[in-house]
Amino acid sequence: MTRILTAALVLAFATVAQADGAATFAAKCKMCHGAEGAGGAMFKGSIKGKKEADVLKVINEGKGKMKPVKIDDAAAVAKYVSSLK
Repeated sequence: MTRILTAALVLAFATVAQADGAATFAAKCKMCHGAEGAGGAMFKGSIKGKKEADVLKVINEGKGKMKPVKIDDAAAVAKYVSSLK
């Protein structure tokens, strides 16, 4: 029973983190990267399915024209972007 409860809590937390990453992406990233990460006004290339670690590095350090971005839940955003197909 304890294992089932633990698994349910882990799943619930993962779902909330994913939703938070999606909400932050929509608020802070979609204007340049498009609503689904397929490209937008500032960055025409797709970021869909990029490795989570690579996305997090770009958020924190910047790359090309993109400057580092201060996002409290950057890890959740990176996880969300890596899940896009």
